[in-house]
Amino acid sequence: MKKIIYLSVIILSLIFSTFSLSEEYISGKVISLLEESIGNEEEGIEKISKFKVKILNGTEKGKEVEVDFPTYLEKQYNMSIKVGDKVVLYKSYDSTDSDSGKEEVEENIKTENLIERIDISDVDKRNIFYFLTLIFVGLTLSIAKKNGLKSLLALFLTLIFIIKIFIPAIAHGYSSILFAVLTCIFSTVITTLLITGFSKKTFIAILGTTSGVIVAGLLSYSFGNLMRLTGYGDTDVLSYAGILSNIDLKELISAGVIIGSLGAVMDVAVSISSSINELYEINPNIEEKVLFKSAMNIGNDIIGTMINTLILAYIGSSMLTILLVYIQSSEYPLIRVLNYEDIAVEILRAVCGSIGILISVPLTSYMGTKIYKK
Repeated sequence: MKKIIYLSVIILSLIFSTFSLSEEYISGKVISLLEESIGNEEEGIEKISKFKVKILNGTEKGKEVEVDFPTYLEKQYNMSIKVGDKVVLYKSYDSTDSDSGKEEVEENIKTENLIERIDISDVDKRNIFYFLTLIFVGLTLSIAKKNGLKSLLALFLTLIFIIKIFIPAIAHGYSSILFAVLTCIFSTVITTLLITGFSKKTFIAILGTTSGVIVAGLLSYSFGNLMRLTGYGDTDVLSYAGILSNIDLKELISAGVIIGSLGAVMDVAVSISSSINELYEINPNIEEKVLFKSAMNIGNDIIGTMINTLILAYIGSSMLTILLVYIQSSEYPLIRVLNYEDIAVEILRAVCGSIGILISVPLTSYMGTKIYKK
């Protein structure tokens, strides 16, 4: 999701610099509905509502402007706006002289020889996000208390690493898989150190997690090459191929598998390493074979729910695609559906991520047993 946001900012910036003179997104609040008029049905507009909107930030903070908001005949294009809503305003400027060159356009900016246009781009959802985040943090702290605080700190540091290091590195053409592995190692080290402290079980959890996600990433990369995946399964991404020319999108698929499976694999590795630690502390003379078998038995009990968690997460994120496939099942045979790249990528992610969880169980059990017994 952070990568999509980062790339979207780049894409929008390039589009704006190419097709417009100057544009700006600002916050506003709908004060009142002034009037409604009949739209042009030939243009697909049912009616036009004129709202009075107060600008909430920027150089024109406090200014009230009138904004035309169209309601389309095609209901799926409409956005619900009512008085009292906070909205995102899209302010653009056009030169009064359509034949102006670059120098003349710049001069128009200085002389204010421009036509200003303000539209409602969207409902401002930021306050809702803040409220949901507050609920999440509050419940985490009230239920998990000290460990909850540590978990939130680990999550925060991981997100900072992804935003400040992982995403910029990929955008500059570095290997997605390499930096996904580095992200995995960083997140695992930070999370386990904060929650369990520095110990043998922390070291084992780090080894088990890293091994599992690397296996998942390498498998997805290998089978992605066998499937001849390009990474351009989405038509929207394909339209921005020029902007993404320095990024290996096939590697990006594998990087997504590594990051996506990290949480589940880490959960398995930490649970097994903690179990080995408990078994060893209770009986330091426990035989190596018995310790390994006990760790495997514990891991087997964890596997079922972790695989369900990962598979269902991918299904949930692809619900619209699955629904569209179901609705058009009579028109598209299975051979066609399974060969759509976006569907193939989701299946690859789910299966390879699950294999990463499976592999992490014997790897963590084996490494943990060897470390504790030798």
